[in-house]
Amino acid sequence: MNLEQLGNIIRERRNELSLSQEQLSNKSDVAIKTIHSVELGKANPSVKTLDKVLDKLGLEMIIVNRKL
Repeated sequence: MNLEQLGNIIRERRNELSLSQEQLSNKSDVAIKTIHSVELGKANPSVKTLDKVLDKLGLEMIIVNRKL
């Protein structure tokens, strides 16, 4: 998954929950600028930041470590 796809998933879920970016920022304790950048696919959030946002959206993060 690339950053744009991740941003789309976050934005779509936020909209499904009728949350503004500001509300999600307040609930997740993540800066609104970061939320905005992630949704646009222009930020590469840390695992900690991503976990905070996904938790408030009721989504889970699954990390797969695959050796090529």
